[in-house]
Amino acid sequence: MNPDRESELKRAARAYFTGSGYAAIATGELASLLGAGEREVPAFTELLYQFEEEGVAAHLEGRGWCAPRREGWIVGTLVVNRRGFGFVRPADEDPKGDLFIPASKLKDAHHGDLVLIKPRSKPRRGRKRDRLESPGREARVLHVLRRSPRVILGQYWEEPQGGGMVEPLRHESVREVYIEAGKTKGAKDKERVLVRLIDAPTYGGLPRGEVVEIALPEGSWKADLQLVRAEYGLAGEFSSEVAAAAEGLSELITEEEISKRTDLREVPFFTIDPSDAKDHDDAITVEKNSQGGYLLGVGIADVSHYVQANGVIDKEAYERATSVYLPGLTIPMLPERLSNNLCSLKPLEDRLAKVVWIEFDSEGEVIASRVERAVIRSRRKFSYSEVQELLDGVPPDDDERDFVTTLESMDQLRSLLHQRRRDRGALDLDLSEMRLRLDDEGEVVDVESSRRDRAHHLVEEFMLAANEAVARIATERSIAIFRRIHEEPPAEDVEKFLKLCRVLVPGEKISGSKDFPELAVRLGGEPAGQVVTLAMLRTLTRAQYGVGKALHFALATDEYCHFTSPIRRYPDLQVHRALDRALFEGGVVLSEEAEAQLASLEIQADHLSDRERNAEDAEREMSKLRAISWLRYRVGERFSGVISAVRESGFFVRLDQSLIEGMVHIRSLRDDYYVFSEAQFALRGRNAGMLLRLGDQIEVRLEAADPLHRTIDLRYLQHLNLPDNRKPRRRRRQ
Repeated sequence: MNPDRESELKRAARAYFTGSGYAAIATGELASLLGAGEREVPAFTELLYQFEEEGVAAHLEGRGWCAPRREGWIVGTLVVNRRGFGFVRPADEDPKGDLFIPASKLKDAHHGDLVLIKPRSKPRRGRKRDRLESPGREARVLHVLRRSPRVILGQYWEEPQGGGMVEPLRHESVREVYIEAGKTKGAKDKERVLVRLIDAPTYGGLPRGEVVEIALPEGSWKADLQLVRAEYGLAGEFSSEVAAAAEGLSELITEEEISKRTDLREVPFFTIDPSDAKDHDDAITVEKNSQGGYLLGVGIADVSHYVQANGVIDKEAYERATSVYLPGLTIPMLPERLSNNLCSLKPLEDRLAKVVWIEFDSEGEVIASRVERAVIRSRRKFSYSEVQELLDGVPPDDDERDFVTTLESMDQLRSLLHQRRRDRGALDLDLSEMRLRLDDEGEVVDVESSRRDRAHHLVEEFMLAANEAVARIATERSIAIFRRIHEEPPAEDVEKFLKLCRVLVPGEKISGSKDFPELAVRLGGEPAGQVVTLAMLRTLTRAQYGVGKALHFALATDEYCHFTSPIRRYPDLQVHRALDRALFEGGVVLSEEAEAQLASLEIQADHLSDRERNAEDAEREMSKLRAISWLRYRVGERFSGVISAVRESGFFVRLDQSLIEGMVHIRSLRDDYYVFSEAQFALRGRNAGMLLRLGDQIEVRLEAADPLHRTIDLRYLQHLNLPDNRKPRRRRRQ
């Protein structure tokens, strides 16, 4: 089904479920009613299941497709607490928020399932504890629409009659899972396995599942990798069909192809990347003119020349959506022949590229910009550390001498562009990040904090400038592209952040999200700065892909897209293709054509945003598992850190050197009886008055690092640099 037809049927189906003629209906009847042909029914059915994920429709056995809201129901994803109750987040982003599900109303639903629920018309009367756990609306599960794809780590117990049971090793919302004989993957009695629940009737009240893999021994890099890949559904090796298609691409750049492009092989482009980078998708050059202005050239690998739309490589790239960067392993979006060879802007080799030229005046304001298809030859491959040394004045080697003047001009332009972004209200959260140092086997040698230097910022500013320039060109030419959208944070989240600021930095005047940029700058050197900045980051919404001009809050612009990384991000590849059609192949884009393209992009944007979030979560989880494996050998050691979050059950501490976060449980605080103060973002001792507050610098001891439950337990030892007015004073007995 072509994108235009897909979009047409999707609009018609949505209108049916929201219109006056709605009634529950079978798939075939609805397809016929909306004019879908017999060959279109499979693709139309997939569209309906997309609606189910969005909460627009739900399929029930015996009734067909229903409109949940019209029936008084809600579709959402279930999150089960370890105490047995759950919450459902509505798929259609209900502004009233999540719904509480008592343990007795979960039916056969489990953590992560997509469920159909019915809200209660009146609040439930029950025990005080239940009322506290239920802060708002309540509901009961009517039906499990789709089992969660997540995996459960457990121990397999073989049954004499064949098949067996899997007992989860971690806390799960399910006690045991039944595995029938054909779904054991050859698991033997007492082996650790990874199991996934399946859509099937329960067996003796137990959910059915299938063994995905036999689990590797706990604690190794390979075991962590296996678990994360299974949990997040990360792609494996490319299929033989995709690999063959990649191998079939020619390395030769013909004279005919060069004649269609601008020959820029004499222009001094070069790349700046991490020292271990294998793919180089951007190269830069800068020329300073006599008036003090600059001409910036950003060359980006022309991936769209090699990856044809709707081909086998393109379809696989769309499903993957992004490369995933796990500690010790990169799972690429494109086969290595493309990412590390044909499309990589290797030094002293001819490569096809799209080059964005941006002309700036002496103040860093954009005068003009354009995009052209070109052939370039990068002069050199720099690492960030090499560039930083040259910017710091370290004498250059012979092969670096010719680039010093250009790098100095680049650094001047970087400073101008950064200041202009600051002036327009862009948010600059330059946070330190956890960095894992690995050996050849993927095992962690050390964990340390790292911060971007001027070399990193130089590349970042130029990529931002190129992405903005392309977005402006797309607007001027009515080119339908994916936009990068970052919405302003919700008012209630901003208010929570303001309350925190009133406690931690009472001298700061801040009234709303418009003050975020200046606050971030002012708090750079403050003791509480990193905690406030982290809280600010958590207040922000998550960026996503969409269509049409929209605000990017953090960058303070409504003209932004992703163009500079087509080797590792599918949205960038789409932008390249759109430029091909509009600027180099078809010329003027008619408004009707642009509208159809936008409708097609709307269907794809959610998928690409979801895959991006999934990749980010997988990267974060793998880093956490690897950090825990490193900490297991440091139990008993002391660490300094800052209190990064406070809860009724205790508080989290972000360790200074590694940036790993662990928890001090309230039950381990034996010197006093502590109570949670939401107003003070603290735990307060009732007797001595000790305050353990968000942002406090403290010393802790590592008590345990548990890779199975993914927890890090710390014990509070003492405050560091506690002001006199914060020191506890024991109350006298009356």
